[in-house]
Amino acid sequence: MSNLVRVIDNLSGSTLMETTMDKIQDAYSFAAMMEEEGLDIEIIAPGLSETLIGSLGATHEEIAEHKKSLDEEITSHNDEFGDDFGCAICPPKKS
Repeated sequence: MSNLVRVIDNLSGSTLMETTMDKIQDAYSFAAMMEEEGLDIEIIAPGLSETLIGSLGATHEEIAEHKKSLDEEITSHNDEFGDDFGCAICPPKKS
């Protein structure tokens, strides 16, 4: 498991910068400069749950499955509650 923050060029998929979580602000500054130059940038940083399960010995495949399940849960939540009704955590959007 990697605790590194990566700045990715979305067009080529290449990593433009890699740094530690301690220097995440450097990654955001670099990404902002690259966006000013017209690149489509993505910052990939491990979240709390990813860091935790990695420290407990999860494999890359298990971490990927965990991320997928979180994405599915969020999508399901959005599909179920949508923009009209909201829920206790996600109040309805104002028109």
